[in-house]
Amino acid sequence: MRRQLIYVAHPYGGKESNKQSIDTIMRELVEMDAESVYISPIHNFGYMYLEGERYIEGLNYCLHLLGECDALVVCKDYASSRGCCAEYGFAKGRGKDIYTLTEWKEQIIEFNEQKKIQELVEG
Repeated sequence: MRRQLIYVAHPYGGKESNKQSIDTIMRELVEMDAESVYISPIHNFGYMYLEGERYIEGLNYCLHLLGECDALVVCKDYASSRGCCAEYGFAKGRGKDIYTLTEWKEQIIEFNEQKKIQELVEG
């Protein structure tokens, strides 16, 4: 079975504090969930999409990548970011599953608990 590809959208704007925040979030998600592969557009393309034509080019790369993913996870304050809003609209328009970071983490926790119970039952 193919692992899910999960796209994690987080405001960036070239701010180091945002980069540190997404670093922490990606680390947490990878450690919590061995069943999915996490994609961070900031890590992949953050160097190229800060302004002007390069911004549009970078955003197009991000949207192409998002198109290949199974779900979108949006992080805190995503609505204040034009890039995150574009990603959200793109995902919504294509019928992709969309979760807040809190919702997604709750699903991971629930899945992990069910998996532990199943392992105990199977013995």
